[in-house]
Amino acid sequence: MIHIIYHGYFSFTIHKVVADFTKKCDGILAKAHTDYALVQEGGKLRAVDLKGDPTPSKIIFYDKDIRLARALAEEFPVYNSPKSIETADDKLLTWEALEGRVPMIDTLPGPFHYKSSTPKEDFLRYAEERFGYPMVAKAAKGSFGEQVFLAENREELVALVENFGSADYLLQRYIEEARGVDKRVIVVGDEVVGAIERRNPTDFRANIDLGGSARPASLTEEEAAIALEAHRLLGLTFSGIDLIRSNEGPLLVEVNSNMSYLGFQEATGIDITEKILRAIE
Repeated sequence: MIHIIYHGYFSFTIHKVVADFTKKCDGILAKAHTDYALVQEGGKLRAVDLKGDPTPSKIIFYDKDIRLARALAEEFPVYNSPKSIETADDKLLTWEALEGRVPMIDTLPGPFHYKSSTPKEDFLRYAEERFGYPMVAKAAKGSFGEQVFLAENREELVALVENFGSADYLLQRYIEEARGVDKRVIVVGDEVVGAIERRNPTDFRANIDLGGSARPASLTEEEAAIALEAHRLLGLTFSGIDLIRSNEGPLLVEVNSNMSYLGFQEATGIDITEKILRAIE
């Protein structure tokens, strides 16, 4: 028995991924993260199954509740690992782990803050001198491009940062030549399975959920090497690696541990669900 854990409040896209698993394997039980309560027993965190379902032999963790993942990992093999999910889910942790090891978009972390704060003049001026406008502003945590914005001037940048509230954020150089286009690379185990090109003519973000379309794409040796190295460095079993093509070469945008890959399956005909199931055998 395999349990696949999903976030009960998360998007319909991820629910469809979970449904693909349960459709293709009779031995998988889908469970919301709210099926569990966390307790401390013997100095260790433990997850109590409130539904009393059969004990799993392993767990596919398609959620981002890191505490729950850690508790489950005390008793069962968990894929992806709690540490790799935590790092991939936080764009600042991803940047810390990969900067200087794979080519990435030039990134500037926002200063630590407790509540919604207007950036200080020195920081704004430094970011403007480094990146110019337009400039990309991102919440450190977010999915489907929903927390990624483009600031055309200082007024817009300040408003975006203030709107992030207490959430960590980062600023990045805007790569004009990659506007609305990226490649989603799927890696399972130690295999670069393939890639799709995502293209959105109406938005600088290429995400399919924001109106983008997908088609199969080839990868250069350099692109494949970047994706595999990022996947390996974060200790992932399966991942979706987003790359863009700049005038200086390919750059890593982000790493997704709980990726939505149904668009990839539809565009390529490659069954990622089956590949993940084989990888965790």
